[in-house]
Amino acid sequence: MKLVLDVLIMRQIMLIIARIKLLLIALISLLIFIYIPNFELQEVYAQFLSSPQIKPLDPNFNNSSIYSFVQSGFNYSQQLYGEARIPVKKINLDINITPLTSLDNANKGEFTIYLSHKPSEYAFHGQLAHEIFHLLNAQLLDCYTEGLATVFADKMLTSNNLNWSGWEQYFKAGSEPFYGLTYSMMKEISDTVGSANMKGLLNFAVYNNSSQRWMHIDIDGWLSSMSDRVKIEVQKIINKHIISVKQVVESNNQMYSCFKPS
Repeated sequence: MKLVLDVLIMRQIMLIIARIKLLLIALISLLIFIYIPNFELQEVYAQFLSSPQIKPLDPNFNNSSIYSFVQSGFNYSQQLYGEARIPVKKINLDINITPLTSLDNANKGEFTIYLSHKPSEYAFHGQLAHEIFHLLNAQLLDCYTEGLATVFADKMLTSNNLNWSGWEQYFKAGSEPFYGLTYSMMKEISDTVGSANMKGLLNFAVYNNSSQRWMHIDIDGWLSSMSDRVKIEVQKIINKHIISVKQVVESNNQMYSCFKPS
């Protein structure tokens, strides 16, 4: 009788151990299911996340909210259009008559964003967002990327609940036609080609000449990377805008390249 009881007790113990093992396996599987995808997403995001040093050269820009706008804008631009061609380690902010983004030292990853508007003015954030885009490749002087920089400014302000309508009205009124026309062209293109094609645009930057100082977009190369259907649609959009854009470039903005697809 005692032997039978011992056997029954051993069976109960083994059954309990087996259930505990199953529970542990289920718990571990659940943790893996929850953690691993999240880990992968974090790594995908981390490859874009960058925190360059920001230094105000003008006291008007000595503001933590401006630093935050620059940091988030730079990371957002990389998510949309790929990593910066030259790693950005330091961003100076300064006042200038003409807004621009300057590559100061490629080896040190140092850039300066010059702005003509102060933080108290409406145009400040739109101008700053436009110049943040140019951190991705400050050597590009090209009608396609200038338009895309303004498209990015639109996206950046909208995502931060800042007003963009003033810029829309400004361009529709014919103010700064080069920026208005290139913005219209690239906005239409961006809405047509999809995010993957748009993200590949800056990969087609090529030097203008042997001096390797300035660059432009190899528009034929970019178009050839698309499906035939999308390529035809983009060519239609470019052909609709390019004559007006080239006229403005040739008359007032001659430093910019603007090549029509061959």
